[in-house]
Amino acid sequence: MHTGDVTARLAELLLGARCPGCGAPGMGACAACAAGLRRMQPFGVGGLPDGLPPVTAAGAYADTLRAVLLAAKERNALGLLPLLGGRLAAAVARLVLDAGGIPSLVLVPVPSASAQVAARGVDLTTSIARTAAARLRSAGLAVEVLRGLVLARRPEDQAGLTRIQRLANRAGAFRAVGPPPSGPVVVVDDIVTTGATLAEAVRACEVGDRQVIGAAVVAATMRGGGAR
Repeated sequence: MHTGDVTARLAELLLGARCPGCGAPGMGACAACAAGLRRMQPFGVGGLPDGLPPVTAAGAYADTLRAVLLAAKERNALGLLPLLGGRLAAAVARLVLDAGGIPSLVLVPVPSASAQVAARGVDLTTSIARTAAARLRSAGLAVEVLRGLVLARRPEDQAGLTRIQRLANRAGAFRAVGPPPSGPVVVVDDIVTTGATLAEAVRACEVGDRQVIGAAVVAATMRGGGAR
């Protein structure tokens, strides 16, 4: 038995650790699930609110990708952040290539509620964005992460709301802070469903004189084309 197999089985015995994708014993995503996620081809997300710039997703919010995201979001499996950051980097790369090439850009994460950050001990979206930026810089793209949005008010839980209700619920939820960056902005988030959150984030950026060229997410739900 290989050393890695022994380590995985000892982790299962000690911690009950299993791959969130397939349930195989081990720490974090297993090699097969991680490779499967890396093979996913990012795509443009349709069916979102009018006026949104192009939105790309690394994959569909289903199966292994959904399980990995839920483990990071709901079970504080922070060891999965590098894998998720790599997928966000792929979505941003698709956006850049579709735009004909951009020498530099700024990733602006959708802000998280302070209660969520306190509960997790980390700002999940910002952490994923920073990992994505590092991967993109290693590919030669000049990228920085700017926490340029904050919550102006706390919206209600989006669960069970229609698209129109989600748009109304998110309206005015964010505001831009600090001076505008010199480069174009890509708004980033973990999931897109109806596009209500992204639409509000883009609105707040544009009101704050940010040049938004698109948005990128790790995963998109496929109900009518587009999570959150």
